[in-house]
Formats: sequence, C-alpha cells, structure tokens
Amino acid sequence: MQGKRVLITGPTSGVGKEIALELAGLGAEVILGCRDLVQGKRVAADIARQTRSGKPVAMRIDTSSQASIRAFAQDFRRRYRRLHVLINNASLNRGTLPRVNSADGIELTFATNVLGYFLLTQELLPVLKASAPSRIINVASQFASDLDLEDLQFNRRPFESFKVYAQSKACDRLLTWAFARRLKGTGVTVNAMTPGLIMTGLYRNAPSELAERLRGYSGGRTVQQGADTAVWLASDPRLERVSNKFFEDREEQECEFRNKADEEKLWKICSELTSLAPEAKA
Repeated sequence: MQGKRVLITGPTSGVGKEIALELAGLGAEVILGCRDLVQGKRVAADIARQTRSGKPVAMRIDTSSQASIRAFAQDFRRRYRRLHVLINNASLNRGTLPRVNSADGIELTFATNVLGYFLLTQELLPVLKASAPSRIINVASQFASDLDLEDLQFNRRPFESFKVYAQSKACDRLLTWAFARRLKGTGVTVNAMTPGLIMTGLYRNAPSELAERLRGYSGGRTVQQGADTAVWLASDPRLERVSNKFFEDREEQECEFRNKADEEKLWKICSELTSLAPEAKA
C-alpha cells in the first residue's frame, strides 16, 4: 500500500479503527473521516505510534449531515488530488433510543448509513476516477432485511431501530450494485462486505436481552477478524479489477438484494434527498 491514499469514515473505534490501523501498517497514507475531531486526532496519534508509519490525518465529517459531507469533500479536494481507496464505514444503530431526524430533517439512521455513503461517494468520484485504478468499499452487514422502498424513513411502519438499521444495510448493498454499474470501465471498482457480527459500540444501545443473544451469535468474533476482509479488498493487487461483489471472510456471498429496478429506485430517492440530479440508468 506504499504510495496509496485511503479514506475511511467511522475510524475511531471498533472495526473501522482496526481497518485504519492495519492499512497504515501496510504503508498506506490513511485519512480518518471523524465526527469527533478530538477523538480522531487521538486515534491518528495512536495509529502512528503502533505502525511507525507516516502519521494519519484526521478530518472532521458528520456523515448524517449533507452540509458537513459537502464541506469535508471540498476540503479534501483542495488538499488532495488523489484517492485510491474510499471505505464507507461510518454507521449508526440507535438500539432502544427513539426516532431522531438529522439536521436535514431525514430519519437519522437512513441519513447516516445510506445517504452518507451515497453523497460522500458522489462528492469524491472525480478524485477516485483521477486516481484509477481505485476502489470503493462499502461496509454492509449480514443483518440486512425489512426493505420497503415506499417507506425508507419508517413514516408508515412502527419505528423499530433494529429494523431501521437492517433496512439501511440492505440499501448499502443496493447502492453498491448501482455504483458498480455506473463505474464500469472507469477503473474504479465498487464492492460491499460484511465484517460479521462483532459486539462493538454499534450495539451499545441494544436491549440487554438482545445484546446477550447477539454475544452468543458472535461466537467471540474479534475486530481483527471483522476488519480482515475490508483490508484485503483495499490492498490485494489481485483484486484491482474485481467489482460488483459482496464478501464475507474473503469469500464471495450471494446477495438477495440484487434487483436493478429496486437499485434504480433507491438511486433516484437518494438523488432527490440530496438534491442531486439522477444520472441516466446504467
């Protein structure tokens, strides 16, 4: 990864931090896209100490806020002309907490986990294309379900945070396939992966009974195991042209959320909610 620049969102804890640490250890120049810049700088310093590599750079971004994403992207494009790997990792799972809307008036989980991936990728596509061969990696989840493209913000359905989260992760896969089609032939690949079930801070607000069940399902899976596939997708030279796939533990997985009509419908919704003109269907 020497000479490669990587941007990862949500890198201050859990799997995201481990991905950043391992890629820095492989020699990548790592940019940490953090909501909490103070914490981000601490993590950058910690990674620098552990890897003895060039110091990672922390930059502030709140992936639930479209203004923050656009400001971050503008700053990034001003500082850097190249980006070889974008890892969309920042995610939210509110557990037992009640519904909250983002600064843009959009249900917070959908705003963060779906629109955050969509808008940041769109904003950085010129840099990624200029850096080709380059890679986009969307951190999805094995917990993907409850997809209703007519009710993405749970305005009609009862608001249940884990269903909201599961739907957002299904959407992340749909967007991966939509981006992969549009970027075919550009030298920019797009893949999705799941880290598997790891009891990180993502589940800090889960009800105690559910949290206990999840611990049993996880089987003691570590953040290192969860990060491994993303690190592999970002760094393995044999994957330079591999795109439009879903991976777990370095193995390609079938995905039930492959439906071009649904992908294009979600793309149109995301474009409208972020005030972007939808591109022609691919």
